[in-house]
Amino acid sequence: MKKYFLFDNEPITGWNYLARFIIGSILIFLFGLGLWILAASAYKRSGAFKWDKSYRVFMAILIPILAVTNILAKAPGYIESSFNLIDFIGITGAVFHLILLFKNGNKIAV
Repeated sequence: MKKYFLFDNEPITGWNYLARFIIGSILIFLFGLGLWILAASAYKRSGAFKWDKSYRVFMAILIPILAVTNILAKAPGYIESSFNLIDFIGITGAVFHLILLFKNGNKIAV
């Protein structure tokens, strides 16, 4: 269980990232614990691509923000509003989320 909370160099697969994203999104309502899991998962998945530490930290910040914007998008009265900052953050974050989910970063060099 401890491995879900560490910001280390464990390369996780896209499926593990998706499972951790779902668990983290559910646990957001439990004292913000899910935000930490989301950040650690994004950091680890970015490490599977051998990205620099600055990009890994950027992903660790962006992906929890994406989860929060998904929750805010379901707020009452949101549907009537026009395109706003939350939509822009959500679309930008979704692009990076899909990269983390589908890009093949766990190739073993021969």
